[in-house]
Amino acid sequence: MKGWWTKFFEVFGKNPLFIFVLSGVLPRLLGLIRISNGLDPQGKSIYLPPFGWFYEYVCKPVSSNLNIGSLLYAICMIFFYWLIVWWMDKKKIYVKV
Repeated sequence: MKGWWTKFFEVFGKNPLFIFVLSGVLPRLLGLIRISNGLDPQGKSIYLPPFGWFYEYVCKPVSSNLNIGSLLYAICMIFFYWLIVWWMDKKKIYVKV
């Protein structure tokens, strides 16, 4: 019995290899982008990649419990990748080997 809630999982199931590769490649590519994050005690600049900045300034401040910040980060990343494959599904783009 299919319902509206199964659409979330169906979208992931239509491009599983693409989402697996993207989840490994995208953080590495975005790691090449450096966002300034102030200075360390020795006066050297500290830089964060975009996903690191997102965790540090969006997810981590939600709670003093770092586990909750990590959970929020994981949920946001899943939703982010889901949006990409949802768009691909709408455009009927399927990556196959």
